[in-house]
Amino acid sequence: MSEENLYTFENPEYRKTFWHTSSHVMAQAVKRLWPEVQLAIGPAIDEGWYYDFDAPFSFTPEHLAQIEAEMKKIVKERIKLERSELPRAEAIAWAEAHNEPYKKELIEDLPEDAVISFYTQGDFTDLCAGPHLDHTGRLRHNGFKLTKSCGAYWRGDSNRKMLQRIYGIGFPSKDELDAYLTAQEEALKRDHNKLGRELEFFTTVEEIGQGLPILLPKGARVIQTLQRWVEDEEQKRGYLLTKTP
Repeated sequence: MSEENLYTFENPEYRKTFWHTSSHVMAQAVKRLWPEVQLAIGPAIDEGWYYDFDAPFSFTPEHLAQIEAEMKKIVKERIKLERSELPRAEAIAWAEAHNEPYKKELIEDLPEDAVISFYTQGDFTDLCAGPHLDHTGRLRHNGFKLTKSCGAYWRGDSNRKMLQRIYGIGFPSKDELDAYLTAQEEALKRDHNKLGRELEFFTTVEEIGQGLPILLPKGARVIQTLQRWVEDEEQKRGYLLTKTP
């Protein structure tokens, strides 16, 4: 990759760093708005980022709009991101002093020889291995969108507390964001899960599970028709069937 493309979205490492910094900007916005919210983790993912929070309320679309507005302020402030390290005991003391039990657990689970690093941007500090962009102004105030919030068990363990996960996506320009959101809307129109329900082919119930759809009369008739066609084709082509218990 040419040197001029190192700091563009053509470089997957830069893209990941861009999204990781976006997750920290989102977390800072949440803490500014609701200081009592506790932080869990906030990585970059294949498309965008997420951050898990322990909040005393459920995030609604109205909350996401508030967070987006605060994020835009943080981006415009062009706050420098600064890396620091702490010994294990001091890092744990930091987590305790800031009432961040999830960060404390993460620190305690690190290997004894691990480097424990933090990133600070203005009034916000987070336990993080990095890397990050040099300042929040590298993001675009009109180039990101918080897409949804949902439940997520701490560390993916159903025996642990259910946290709230907020997803976001961002790009270096508004045009790129708009193109992405339009593509997502078009894909949703063709989503089999959405269409199957709208056409009354199937439904799901919590008692059985979302992965086990219940075929409704229309859906059952489609399956029956397909099965008959397959059986007729097999017979035409001379297939011999066997059956096992």
